[in-house]
Amino acid sequence: MRIILFFFIAAASFESVSAQAPLERRLADICSILSGQSMQFDTVFTSDFLRQVPPMQLTVLVQQITKESGGCTSARIVEPQSQFRAKAEALTINGYTIPISIAVTTLPPHRIEGLFFKPPIKASANLTEVLRDLNVLPGSTSIFAKNLTTGAVLASSDTSSYLPIGSSFKLFVLGELVRSIKHGEHRWDEVIVLDSTRFSFPSGILQTWPHGAPVTLHTLASQMISISDNTATDVLLNYLGERAVQNIQRQMGHSKPELNDPFLSTRQLFILKFSDNGSKATTYASLNARDRMVLLNTLATASSNDVHFIDSPVLPDKVEWFARTPDLVRAMDWLRIESQDQKAEHLRGVLGINPGLDINRKVWSYVGYKGGSESGVLNMTYLLRHKNGEWYAISASWMRTDAAVELVIFAGLIERAIQLLAP
Repeated sequence: MRIILFFFIAAASFESVSAQAPLERRLADICSILSGQSMQFDTVFTSDFLRQVPPMQLTVLVQQITKESGGCTSARIVEPQSQFRAKAEALTINGYTIPISIAVTTLPPHRIEGLFFKPPIKASANLTEVLRDLNVLPGSTSIFAKNLTTGAVLASSDTSSYLPIGSSFKLFVLGELVRSIKHGEHRWDEVIVLDSTRFSFPSGILQTWPHGAPVTLHTLASQMISISDNTATDVLLNYLGERAVQNIQRQMGHSKPELNDPFLSTRQLFILKFSDNGSKATTYASLNARDRMVLLNTLATASSNDVHFIDSPVLPDKVEWFARTPDLVRAMDWLRIESQDQKAEHLRGVLGINPGLDINRKVWSYVGYKGGSESGVLNMTYLLRHKNGEWYAISASWMRTDAAVELVIFAGLIERAIQLLAP
């Protein structure tokens, strides 16, 4: 899960930094848009940009961004990168900062050709304020942050709750892969072939690859962690063994791994929840572990055509992968320690491909990340190394059974928490 609201549509050429007038004028336009003022978009954005992000889509995205933060009061450049490209920020009525990357054309009238919004960040003096804002979100939330070097707990709220974690469960699949490589059972460069009968659904791309395509275990792990590829996950889970992944959870720090017994594949979860109006999931939730496995065995012949995704939550508190946030912090710490072994040398690279948020690399020299989401579920879990050499981990979860959760609000809070982890 990478938090991206807009992609750059075109690349502006890098030139020497001089007057910022074109950027400042367009930042004023962006502030007006964020404050809800009507705007003739074709006078502000290039036609190429509007083909990629139509005005209606742009309007909806702006409404999502400003729902909690309120409208823009001012905007300023914080890091000029050229005469026509910069990092900036907008300040809002409700005390938020919206980080912005902007690029304008080199020729007048300097319309915007690239725009990128990060989640709004609420000004917080300390982690206590972040926890307060997290606690008032509807539904159930939990957060746990720890300095892994000193052992100091930096933030802790509702850490006794076993909440759904979405694709963050893939950390345990990665853990079993690392264990098996360290013990000589497998190798990073080991090649297996894709079996299309086990293909899952997006996110990811491997479900579009041909049957029999050769891939290495390193490729599968990288896809599973960086873009949360569900087919890569299921291939690894099957190859390593569901029982082996089930067992590694406790070793990695999960305090109640039986909650994930049997250990579901992504395909199994989708079929349970999104076929037959969720009736299979209701039945599954009522069974013990042995009877659940019997039911899962009947899904092997289910057709992909039977799966129909919906936007509303389907039993996120009963049919999912579950963990406490301290469990996930311990899992990240376990992976950190294991990565010191030469045989596991690729582990940190895999965890660090996609940082999720735009973390300040001048402060954090290493960022490892895995997040997870489905309707009603969000988790973000980080492994971080500070420039002073100390290691940190933070995990946060949010669940609603009645409605979808809001990624922009949650991501903004977690980014602010990371900023406040170390002095």
